[in-house]
Amino acid sequence: MAATVSAKSIREDIARAKSYAKKSDYLRTLNFLARAIRGLAASQVFGAEKFEIHAHLEEAMRDLNKMTMIKRLFPKGLKYQKGKEKAFYTTLMRLHKKLGEAMEKARLTKQRKRLGVLDDNLIKAASLVKAENPIEARKLYRKISEYFQDIDGIDSDIGNRLTQFGMFPEAVEYLSKVLEATPSDIRANNALILCYEGMHETDKAIDAIKNCMRWVGASENLYLRMARLYLEKREWGEVFNHAKAAHDRNPLNGEAAKLMKKAEPKIFTGGESPGGKGKAKAKAKGKSDAKPKKTHDLNF
Repeated sequence: MAATVSAKSIREDIARAKSYAKKSDYLRTLNFLARAIRGLAASQVFGAEKFEIHAHLEEAMRDLNKMTMIKRLFPKGLKYQKGKEKAFYTTLMRLHKKLGEAMEKARLTKQRKRLGVLDDNLIKAASLVKAENPIEARKLYRKISEYFQDIDGIDSDIGNRLTQFGMFPEAVEYLSKVLEATPSDIRANNALILCYEGMHETDKAIDAIKNCMRWVGASENLYLRMARLYLEKREWGEVFNHAKAAHDRNPLNGEAAKLMKKAEPKIFTGGESPGGKGKAKAKAKGKSDAKPKKTHDLNF
């Protein structure tokens, strides 16, 4: 049993028990009620204070016995007897443990059933896509997102599924929502890049890769994808730089080596440096800004 506690502390525990009973919070109600009983057994409270505590305790017991599950388990109600605090404390704690185990089991069962419903609907949505009914598939995915919003990663999962089905514009909506909340979600980042690549939105794909590098970190794969995108834009300096970065991470990367070889003659013979168009433009600007050679026009 506990060390001596004050009358105030016991009253506070009883008050908390009554409060949680009104909220149908079984475990907290039993926990604070047991604490109050333990405190009462170990206290040195006498006279009017002890009488007041017993009055509050009777009210708390009435609230406890009104709770649905308690009425089902103890039709005649739980009874507290003065002088038998230790035994009643043991009863409350045993009940707390059993109820906790039962509630956890019920929660897991409910969760399994709910996840089963989620799987069934995801399969149904995929079937609609395969049956070439994208409108109904989109509607169902939206309902899934709204109803199962409490499940961690649901929008990321939907976005990835839509990406795999080639429904890129629809996927972008979910993936963008995910990355606003969790910019470091690697699956959402990769899928968003793939969407923009599939939509041939080159600039958006480049921005998506930059954001991915910022939050997740650079990699051989991201550098190579960046080089391919800059190849579409014919920005040879960027192609070379990103292909080289991929090659530096993996000297056996044949595609990176080919891209470097393809970009090299363009930037070194075409006036563009490995740094991109900027240096070439600066060089050209320098030439245009040079003062013309002074000449004399003689008019007789």
